Amino acid sequence: MKKLLIVFGVAALLFVLFFAQIRLGILTALFMWDMLDGSTLHAPERGKLAWLTPTPTAKPVPIKGKYGDIAADLYYVEGRRKRAGLLLTHGIIEDGKNDPRLKRFAYSLARVGFAVLVPDLKGMKSFRIAFSDVDDIVSSSHHLVSLTDIVDEKKLGLMGFSYAAGPTLMAAADPMLRDHVKFVVSFGGYYDPINVLRFITTGYYEYGREKGFLQPQPYGKWVFFMNNVDYVGNPNDRKILRQIFKNEQMETPPDVAPLLKRLTPNGRSVYELLVNTDPSRTEQLVQRIDPRLRAYLKKLSMAPIVPKIGARFIIGHGSTDPLIPYTESLRLADAVGDKKRVHAAILRLFTHVDPSQNKFSFKDFFTVYVPSVFQFYSLIYDLLSQQR
Repeated sequence: MKKLLIVFGVAALLFVLFFAQIRLGILTALFMWDMLDGSTLHAPERGKLAWLTPTPTAKPVPIKGKYGDIAADLYYVEGRRKRAGLLLTHGIIEDGKNDPRLKRFAYSLARVGFAVLVPDLKGMKSFRIAFSDVDDIVSSSHHLVSLTDIVDEKKLGLMGFSYAAGPTLMAAADPMLRDHVKFVVSFGGYYDPINVLRFITTGYYEYGREKGFLQPQPYGKWVFFMNNVDYVGNPNDRKILRQIFKNEQMETPPDVAPLLKRLTPNGRSVYELLVNTDPSRTEQLVQRIDPRLRAYLKKLSMAPIVPKIGARFIIGHGSTDPLIPYTESLRLADAVGDKKRVHAAILRLFTHVDPSQNKFSFKDFFTVYVPSVFQFYSLIYDLLSQQR
């Protein structure tokens, strides 16, 4: 009996000592469960996290930006002490902050303790990477840390999905903000737009020992070209290229030869880049396109941005992403000088930013699916740990 009491006493002591870690581990598991459960997409209040966490408040907040008012939503649980703030940005999508996947994610993050601010990014909503979005992210982040009654200004994080990861990291490197950022999160993001161009046109990706091919998605090409054609200097080229890009989306596109004859050499180079299928030609074709477009692509690169960020990096990417190759996240992780500040995971569970619908064989379930689940768990655990 005495030995049994000692065992229970030790177990109780360990539970008390490690209660925070045990709770965090359980919340991480429930959080991950909800993210992989399609039934919670339009009903996050019915997720598994609801078993242990209070219901958050979600309300619109007015934010003054450099280019006008910014629409944003704030998610948090009322009545708690100051908590970590997380600025969450959406990718290239018309719904913006109202995308159901983003709302569920913000809702879940608020349940586990964050104050989450989700702004509408005008550039991303119009299907382009606009540098004005960087200013809006900076303004929104300053607004979040100004909510001193609910947010701990020393625990600010910025997270971007897909192409929004670029502007989000640019904002995190902004001199007016970077000293306030504790962590940054990129999921399905990019490092160098030239690599993305090569991938969405030819399907090939390569970095170090990682290389492969995925069938290019027409949507990826359409988004990138159609909405960056404004950087082509010649207005007649812009008009013709828009028509060509529109034709490219048709199942049986009309003959483009008459349109091609009307393009200048710079405009023709943009078209050749669009239809190129040889990965070795991408760099050469980029050097021939309009200088304005070339300068824009250079400005999008993360190479000069990453060294300016002293925060922790949490990086996730789907292994079969059809829009941005996972090798871009490997490049991003390697660009962080201090490897102790980066946690990167390439996940078989995801394609782009959505869970994969692939069916796993019995063998792959244990050799592929289960290891990826543990990787995803570790990534989420790291994210939720940033509240400490």
